[in-house]
Amino acid sequence: MDSLSVRLPHLEELDSSWVFGMTDAKLALLFSHCHELKKLTIDGHKQITTSLFRKMIVYLPNGRRIRSAQYAPRLQYVSLQYCNDIEDDELWEIVQLCLGSLTVKNYYGDDIEYSLPDD
Repeated sequence: MDSLSVRLPHLEELDSSWVFGMTDAKLALLFSHCHELKKLTIDGHKQITTSLFRKMIVYLPNGRRIRSAQYAPRLQYVSLQYCNDIEDDELWEIVQLCLGSLTVKNYYGDDIEYSLPDD
């Protein structure tokens, strides 16, 4: 995965479901180097955790949060079916921050959806 992310910076779609040895560190390299990545399917990975996706949020000095322009900036879809160490609550927060531009499928294949804030 290390050489893949460096050699294919314009990669737009990847399905690495059920690939042995996939880790947060390997996917973080992908997110950091493949800025054109739009669709990622990583079903069945037991070593992937929610911390991988936390880096998609940048905390500003004024307390606001925005989506990172450097870490998976164009990611629109990610499937995490059968990934045990993923927290839906944290992914829901990221989806909300992305204002509906990111669709996430959870462990059970359900969409974690953007919802408009209550006024």
